Amino acid sequence: MDSDTFVINSQGVISLRSDASLDRETVDKYTIQVGAVDQPVNGLSSTAQVIITVLDVNDNNPQFLPLPEPIEIQEGVYTPSSPGEVCEISATDADIGDNGRVTITTSSHSEIFRFREDGTLLAIEELDRETQDVYDVVIVAVDHAIPQRNNITTVRVNITDVNDNAPVFSSDTYRKSILIKDAKVGDVLLTLSATDKDAGSNAVISYSFSEDSSTVALDAETGDIILTSDLSGVTENTLLTLTAIATDHGTPPESDEAEVLIYFEITPFTESVRFESSSYKFTIKENEPEASTVGKVKALTGSPLVTVSYNMKSHEDVFSVDGEGTIQALRPLDKEEEEWYILTVEAIDSRTPANTAETTVSVQVENVNEAPVFDAEIYKAEIFSISPYKFPIVKVQASDPDVGESSELQYSLQESTTLLDVEASTGQIYVLDPSSFEDNLFTFHAKATDKHGLFTTTKVQIKVKQSVHRDSVSVIFLNQPVYIVEKKIPEMEESMGKVLGWTVKILSVRAENGNEMRTILRESTDKTYVSFIAMDSSGALIQATEVKEKLNSELKDLTSELQKIFGPGLEFKVEDSSGDSGESSQAVTIALIAVSVVLPVISVALVATIIHLVKMRLDRDFDRESENGSGISGNSISAL
Repeated sequence: MDSDTFVINSQGVISLRSDASLDRETVDKYTIQVGAVDQPVNGLSSTAQVIITVLDVNDNNPQFLPLPEPIEIQEGVYTPSSPGEVCEISATDADIGDNGRVTITTSSHSEIFRFREDGTLLAIEELDRETQDVYDVVIVAVDHAIPQRNNITTVRVNITDVNDNAPVFSSDTYRKSILIKDAKVGDVLLTLSATDKDAGSNAVISYSFSEDSSTVALDAETGDIILTSDLSGVTENTLLTLTAIATDHGTPPESDEAEVLIYFEITPFTESVRFESSSYKFTIKENEPEASTVGKVKALTGSPLVTVSYNMKSHEDVFSVDGEGTIQALRPLDKEEEEWYILTVEAIDSRTPANTAETTVSVQVENVNEAPVFDAEIYKAEIFSISPYKFPIVKVQASDPDVGESSELQYSLQESTTLLDVEASTGQIYVLDPSSFEDNLFTFHAKATDKHGLFTTTKVQIKVKQSVHRDSVSVIFLNQPVYIVEKKIPEMEESMGKVLGWTVKILSVRAENGNEMRTILRESTDKTYVSFIAMDSSGALIQATEVKEKLNSELKDLTSELQKIFGPGLEFKVEDSSGDSGESSQAVTIALIAVSVVLPVISVALVATIIHLVKMRLDRDFDRESENGSGISGNSISAL
């Protein structure tokens, strides 16, 4: 049979005609009858039916179905979990399979709107008509073919009004002065005005008074207040106070209130604004918290209809004044910083043009005794268990924010102990008996107290190192008095440590002949021996022989550094001895101090005798031990 779409050749190949095309969306299936003959003339034949199915190609864009009109949703609070339904939007595709499966999404305002799987447009964020009443949402329909085909349209979503705004009067208070002799019944005294952000009936406003008045009436539509009573019988100034209400026509209705003050005067008022007092004086304690009230000023206008506002004209960074005339401090004040503040406060009335007045306010900051403050939260020091009696270990320092007597501090130890002492006026802490420390780390508290008894404390930690072996003790000689060298111990330790590259700790400072007790008796001498130890960065002790070699090699630099402390002319020498005689002298010193405590009435002559005997014994023992090459022994010291 003939076909307009297909042809067949002698080999049985069916082809599409050259002038034909296939459109599955128009005809998706063809049925063709074909025949076969064995001879052109009088041949035998047979027929067969051929069914041709047209496969789909993604040649169609999605198409939107007619959109609803108008598209609206009420303003309100919507969320992804509690959305608002806007409308249902559908799209179709003439293709089949994935080529015809369509998904609709938003490409604008997607943070506010989204689609549900069934094609319903949802609002998922708060919609406020008073902020925005129309949204043009761009919508995209795409199929699921590869590549995809799409279609785009824009829908306008209108936000309808909800009565969620109350009317608002143009002023919280309406004031009007009326001269009685000029007032006539029917006069409009003043007009109230209120607005509503809503739309339609929700924005229509009616005015009324909370209570009826026999003197005036309020027009519900215009807000005009009309005089309804003859005032000829009024013989004195009269203030009429009313409450006006503005109510919208929404469901449920919303409203606002305003105060109405009408002052009926016999004669015009001419007095200007003035303060009750030409000057004020207030006091405030120092360190009061922010926004503390200082005092209150007040200005008078002579009329209940005239209001006053206040303005701070000086020290605005320290003080403020509010509408009631209350003065506040913006920050804590410090008497030591400034004791007196002279402020200028201005009053401005509500007349047109406005009248102003000024007053002077003196503010005195009163002193409050404040606790002393230590320079550090914790003080740390190190001493050796062989440190001499009343050896200075650390100095605590505190400051007092107050002035006068309050600035004089007294230092003491919070815990009672016989191991330490503190100099009350300076805060210098001394060790009395380091050998009695039971722990390697000793913690106690120092206290600073002012004249009024207010005090503060700080923590002091002392690390006690055990006795040092004599092989680690080095001795140097200086041509300086003992009492001068004793005062320079911290500077010497720092300078020597700088040159040597180690940590230096001075153990004792003694005169040329330590057995003569020059340190205790403070006799002047220009020859002083200094015993010390040196430690590396890990805290390990350096042998005296190594220290001696370093001292000799750095003699020039060390002399230069020490001259910065003691001045020019300083002589510096490294001693061969490791300081054994000094150690013995130190023991004698402690022993004699103990004797002086037990026997306070002993005579000076007897003390001199004891010193002489001790010297002789030490000299003898020292000579004997020196011959043996061992120095003074522990037995010799014990014999003392």
